[in-house]
Amino acid sequence: MRLSNRLVLLVGVVMMLFAGRFSDGAEKVKVLIVTGFDVGAHKWEESAKLNQAVLQKSDRFDVAISTDKEIFASPKLGDYNVLVLNFGFWNEPDPSDKAKAGLLNYVKDGGNVVALHFACSSFQGWKEYGEMLGRVWVKGVGGHGPYGAFTVNIKDGDHPVTKGLKDFKTEDELYAKLSGDAKIQVLATADSDWSGKTEPIVFANSYGKGRVLQNMLGHGVDSKQNPAYQQLLRRCVEWAATGKVTVD
Repeated sequence: MRLSNRLVLLVGVVMMLFAGRFSDGAEKVKVLIVTGFDVGAHKWEESAKLNQAVLQKSDRFDVAISTDKEIFASPKLGDYNVLVLNFGFWNEPDPSDKAKAGLLNYVKDGGNVVALHFACSSFQGWKEYGEMLGRVWVKGVGGHGPYGAFTVNIKDGDHPVTKGLKDFKTEDELYAKLSGDAKIQVLATADSDWSGKTEPIVFANSYGKGRVLQNMLGHGVDSKQNPAYQQLLRRCVEWAATGKVTVD
């Protein structure tokens, strides 16, 4: 084999070995967005694809989508660094017992979760799901005022997710009166006219060995177009997956 051909072959092998990595050698974060049901106002299919595009734009993430909550029962769940829960509807049937155990064991064993917006409303009778998330929307207790403008205030400027970020304005639903007594770490808040209180908007929880982060923003596609929302989403997902933030 001629030297030039050998060189081309060697370069090709090296490129294959480094496929799926950054120029700095870091492996891409493997993300699974779990979706497939929602209230009519949330348009899960459009929303999940937009969140996928926002993450993949940074080249930090390798993002797959599943529309079946029974994926929680799959042994392949462990192939992902983080699950993004992009669903929400209190009348959706619970996952099977096998899928319930699969999700809880994934997180207890060090898997990680980012729950978005109305995911906090799902599976109202599944106690362990609420304990994992840290706060949930209990039907008849939780709620929000009219969709509209408000300011998201950075509460913890030292946490990797929010470090260096400034307060920002958005138009969205401001969830309030969530239920739960877990010792959450509040990263960002907003003042709700509906509840008359300062409400947690982005917060972290620990469940077993896993990191769990909830981002209550992102009601509609328009809300997700906000550059601050997109930046926050990328940071939330990377931190949950790795414990640090390198993306902008």
